[in-house]
Amino acid sequence: MTQQNRIKSQREKNKMSQTQLACIVGVSPSMISKIETGESEGSLPTLRKLAAALGVSLSELIEGPEQPAACLPRTG
Repeated sequence: MTQQNRIKSQREKNKMSQTQLACIVGVSPSMISKIETGESEGSLPTLRKLAAALGVSLSELIEGPEQPAACLPRTG
């Protein structure tokens, strides 16, 4: 899942409109739309505010949920 999809998915999971999220974050609704469509990446401060508003960590918002490391067979 891409960063844009994660933002939109979390917003919808929280039952927020783009306008509501924009108001909380302090940006325009069109900026939220641009971030969700990949037209803009958003600045780091904006992404931090988005993560806080959506109740996820910045890392989770950008990279996705942490996956457990795959177990590799021991050699030698």
